[in-house]
Amino acid sequence: MPDVPLDPVPASPTCAVCGEAIDDAGYLPATDLDGSYRPHSDDAVCGACGFTEVGMSGCAPELDEVAESTPDDVLLYVERTSEGFDTVSVK
Repeated sequence: MPDVPLDPVPASPTCAVCGEAIDDAGYLPATDLDGSYRPHSDDAVCGACGFTEVGMSGCAPELDEVAESTPDDVLLYVERTSEGFDTVSVK
């Protein structure tokens, strides 16, 4: 995965489905700014809810299942690190 930064890095997003803090990994809608991603933390979904409540059972959700989107929006799968979040994949 290319090293594309989140700007700003979300401090501690909470899952829009269950309300729990996303402490490990989850799905984060963002706008692609050609060199960085602007996250939409209010629509973040934790990994567990992404696979059981939002996407088809056992499948990662699609962007339109998580948030209303524009053509410049993407869905990031992110993992928490000591510096914030790393982007693992982009849909």
